[in-house]
Formats: sequence, C-alpha cells, structure tokens
Amino acid sequence: MRRTFAYLRTGFNGLNCNEINGLTARHASSVCWNCQKPGKNMICGDCGSLQDVDNNTNYFELLSFPTKFSLQPSELTQRFRQMQARVHPDKYSNKTTREQTNSADWSSLINKAYKTLAAPVERGQYMLELEGEQMPQDNSALNTAFLMAMMERNEEVEEAADSKTLEQLYTQSVQELADKALKLTAQFETNDLAAVKQTLVEMKYLHSIQSSIKKKQQQLMAN
Repeated sequence: MRRTFAYLRTGFNGLNCNEINGLTARHASSVCWNCQKPGKNMICGDCGSLQDVDNNTNYFELLSFPTKFSLQPSELTQRFRQMQARVHPDKYSNKTTREQTNSADWSSLINKAYKTLAAPVERGQYMLELEGEQMPQDNSALNTAFLMAMMERNEEVEEAADSKTLEQLYTQSVQELADKALKLTAQFETNDLAAVKQTLVEMKYLHSIQSSIKKKQQQLMAN
C-alpha cells in the first residue's frame, strides 16, 4: 500500500499494557510539542508527552498489522485493547489539557480503526481507499445471475412462515459471506481490484439479506 508508517518497536503478542510504553505510532508533527525535540512517535522518547494525533494514520499499521485483507480477529481485538489501555483518557486525567485532548483523539482514532478492520466489508473498502479506488455507486459490478439469486432469496425470506426456515437461510448467508471473504483475500493478493469491488458489493447484498431475516424473525415473534 502507498502509505507506510513504523508503529511498534516490538510486536504486541504476549505483551501486557505496562510493556507497550515503546509505542511508536507516528503523530502529526516532526517535533514534540512539549520539549521541541525531533521525533514522530506517539509518545515523545525524551519527555514522555502524548503527541498530537495523525488522522492520516494507516489503520493496519496503527494496530501493528501488515496491510493485508487476511487477519486474525482475536489478534486484532488483543492489539486494540492494548492500544486503548495505553492512551485511555483516565491515564491522562492529571496531565496537561493538550495531552487530555490528544488522549481522547487517539482513543477515537483507535476505535475507528478497530471497527473498520473488524468488519470484512469495511476492511475491504478501506483497502480500496488506500489504493485510491472507490466502490461503484450502482449495480454495475454485479452479474445478472447474482442479482436474480438475491431477488429469489428475498422472496424466500418474505414467504418464510417459521423460524427454522429463517435460521436455515441465515446460516446459508453466513457461509456465503465466509466464502466471499476467502475470495477477497485472493483478489487483494493478486491486486484484482475490479473483482474486489464485485465481491464487496455481493457481500453487502448478503448483509442486507441477513438484516431482512432478522426483521422477519422479529415479526414472527411478535405474532
């Protein structure tokens, strides 16, 4: 990917919150706002002040992952929690106003990065953005066969008269989403961005089907 940032001197695996004081997530300036010493780390290596947030930070590198579609959700959650523990506003309640603001800003950015990377569709769209690509605004990326299949699936959901049928349809969609996530991994590895866009649009349709199933389940429970 185009932007590269060095974030960690060491990997997070196996570390506790007290062992990650060496965080090197880059901040917005080339010098520390407090001591004016040169550096780009999240926490100044000279005075220990929490630096201003860099909103252009690559989410993957912020959470110490390579910019690849495939990642382990459990590792993502672990690193998210470790990062949040390090910059949590409670740790800076007795610090300067600027550090309190920076703490809130870093916490917000880390939250946004985690939510984006935790969801496969959002993660894929973010990777497209890093490549300067955008999702299509219409159905041009879809083939007719898939659209027809989704129309039929919607009809099945609407006509479902019991929870068991809906559960089967939901399980089917979960498996299809998992299969498409595997496709995305291969498509990103070969940089086939046109195929990536098509798969992401298909996944959005499947998520819409899941929402319809949940809504229908609520209707059945209310009757």
